[in-house]
Parts: sequence; structure tokens; C-alpha cells
Amino acid sequence: MFGTYVIFIPTEHCPYIRHYVATEEKAMPETVPTTGLTDIDTLGNICATLGCAPDDVTEFSPIEEGLTNDSFRFVAKGKAYVYRKPGAGTEKIISREGEAFAQGVAAKLGLDRTFIYEDPKRGWKISHFVDGCVPFDYHNEKHVRRAMEMARQLHSCGVTSTWSFDVFENTRGILELLSDEERGRYEDFNQIRALIDGLEERVRATSGAPVLCHNDFYDPNFLVRGEEISLIDWEYSGMSDYASDLGTFICCSDYSYDEALDVLREYFQREPSAGELFHCVSYVAFAAWYWFVWALYKDQCGDPVGDWQDLWHRYASEYGRRAEQLASEA
Repeated sequence: MFGTYVIFIPTEHCPYIRHYVATEEKAMPETVPTTGLTDIDTLGNICATLGCAPDDVTEFSPIEEGLTNDSFRFVAKGKAYVYRKPGAGTEKIISREGEAFAQGVAAKLGLDRTFIYEDPKRGWKISHFVDGCVPFDYHNEKHVRRAMEMARQLHSCGVTSTWSFDVFENTRGILELLSDEERGRYEDFNQIRALIDGLEERVRATSGAPVLCHNDFYDPNFLVRGEEISLIDWEYSGMSDYASDLGTFICCSDYSYDEALDVLREYFQREPSAGELFHCVSYVAFAAWYWFVWALYKDQCGDPVGDWQDLWHRYASEYGRRAEQLASEA
């Protein structure tokens, strides 16, 4: 089994990434060893899950690896793990029960080999810490080919989840939480919103039956070690349009439009039809709009996501216009 777990975020999008090292032990209650961990509940969760004693748990150090949650590395009985705690405001927009269900499915399918356990009520999770990883590369043909294989495997697995992820309803839900101040930060906010709303009805009419999707299908959630790739962090998973994963994958990249079309060809294993192209290009815009609104909400919660926000703003606008053009040519 894997021994360590590392997540990378492209430095061009997240220049604020730092490496953390635990440098100071703090006074602890007598029942807790001086490991640097001050949360007794967390230590209890670790010991209950891994079957170890408090004295077995050492070497805590924070990991700044994702945009949604707080995670740290620790060692128990000589093996390294990651403990994930839900981030600020996530209880309003994420179903941890849905995530736990999908994590179980992903483990059975071999899509996520890092997963150990998640509490479906409170959302904390323990995973293997994977050593020797390299960043997922959007321009590495083997990486992209495997990612699209994983998407096809997930979408065709036939598993039905009780939980769904409707990108339109979820975006509207976050918009209701968003302050006027955050909305006003971008002059074209209402213009892009109108563009997305105008595409929604037409795209819904071309949608097939929903399938199980990851819905956070982008590079930091792919752990690459040698020939093996694990798809982690299933908190946005649920029954969705298949194009939701493709849209997220593309809107989090630095692809040109032609490169994005190559990804669609890889997914379909052929040239997409005119209808499929319109559908998927629209979903790049929908995904980008969702993540852009989500980023504004995270900023409102005091947890900004950095340059990703502007990236998603650009993709929502660009691919929304491209989808409109495709619709007019149909």
C-alpha cells in the first residue's frame, strides 16, 4: 500500500504555497502526548480509526494543499497519513455523507487508493500519505489519457448515489450566500451571469441521464506516482451530467481552445458530435462560473483562493461566448 500522500497545486496559479514544518511543541493536557496536536477530538479520531494509542501518534505538520479544507500530515506507528478537517463555510455547501459514499465507491473501483475512512457526519477524513508523487501535468499525454480513462470508468460504473450535484442549483445556492460587495468586485459579473442563464435551458434539454461524477476533477486532486494515479477529495461528488467533470478539468487548466478540444476527443475516443461539442463547451463555462462564485464565497468567509478566482472568471466568460457561437452555428 502507499506510504505517503502529497498534493501539488501549480505555482503559477497559487504563488502563496509554502512548505510548513512543525517547529514548536506546545503544552498539552496530561492525556495527550506532546505531538504538536492541540485538538483532543482529532487525536481520538486518529486512534479509533487506526487502532493505535496516543503515544503512537507523532510528527504533525500542516499541509497547505487544497482550496476547501485544512489538512495535516502525521505519523502513527511509523507510517505516514493525512488528516483532513472541513474548511470554513463548507458545512453550508457540501454533503459529507455524499462524499463518504463516493469515497467508498472510488476505493472499490481503484480510482482512489489513498482512502482509509471518513466520518459521514462531521467530515473529517484519514488517508494514506503518498510518497514520491509528481505534479499532474495537463500537457503530459499519459497523465491526461489516464485522467480521461478514470472519468469514463466513473461515469460508466452504473452506481447510483442518493446525492446529486446540480451545477446550476448549487451555483444559485452559493449566490444566495454572496454579499453585494463580493458581487461588485467584477464589473461584468451580471453580464456573465446572464450569459450562463441563457445557456442553461438549451443545455438542460440536451442532457442525458445523470451519472456519478467527481465534480472537482482537476490537477491537485490527481496524485501521480510512477504509472499510478489516484483521484482524491470527493466532497463535491454526486449524480451529475458527465460533462461536469470535463468542464472542471478544462476550466482549471491553461489550455488553449484547441487543446481543450483535444481533451474532449480523448474522452470520447473519437471526434465529438456538434451536439456533444456544444454541450461540453457549455459545461466548461458552467463549471468555471460555479467555481468563480464559490471562490468569491470563500473570499467572503476569509479564506481566499488566490489566482484561481481570476482564472475561473476568464473561462466562464470565454467559454460562455464560445458556446453561444456554437449554438448560433447549429
